[in-house]
Amino acid sequence: MSKALGTIFIVTLITLLLQACSNVPLSTMIKMSSFDEEDFIQLNPEELRVRVRSNTNNNVIAANQLTYSYKDTEVYIDRYLSLEKVEEEQVRTIKHWFKGDSVEHISWYKLDEEGIKQFRALQQHPVLQDKDREGTFELSVQTVYTEDSPMQFLLSADLLLDPEDGYFTLFYDLEIDQTSGASSAESSTETQKAQ
Repeated sequence: MSKALGTIFIVTLITLLLQACSNVPLSTMIKMSSFDEEDFIQLNPEELRVRVRSNTNNNVIAANQLTYSYKDTEVYIDRYLSLEKVEEEQVRTIKHWFKGDSVEHISWYKLDEEGIKQFRALQQHPVLQDKDREGTFELSVQTVYTEDSPMQFLLSADLLLDPEDGYFTLFYDLEIDQTSGASSAESSTETQKAQ
């Protein structure tokens, strides 16, 4: 009986892990697993972009921010960097083979002037300059929705760290359900430095 319970537990655990990662593409997990603090220090904050896509006819984002956190046994750094809208595309129609057409609204964001200053200061932080440190860091995008956004919609977010590498997807078609009272979403990509 205990072998059967063990098997059920493992299958349940695998199912939960797959569900938790279902909105984060495997390519993103692989890309971010090799991204570390030294890569972060080399980024040009003026080139960072966040692209937000939704299956709505209007912009659903009232505000968003890029967050950075670093944690090791002695230090915890947590920064919220504000973003400003750079460009908004009109709604486009996406044609599908096996289902009806859908719409997609896209907006692009970049760090504002204060966000760029904070990002540069963060890159110079003594803890991040220490090559012998071992800790974890996380890049996140947090969003707050407009008051007139639909109660349910799909949201995707892409991050551009380097224009030569192009955008990579942080999360894809995340189901937003505001009927439960939630009014924001957060997607995190966490990496740990190899020990």
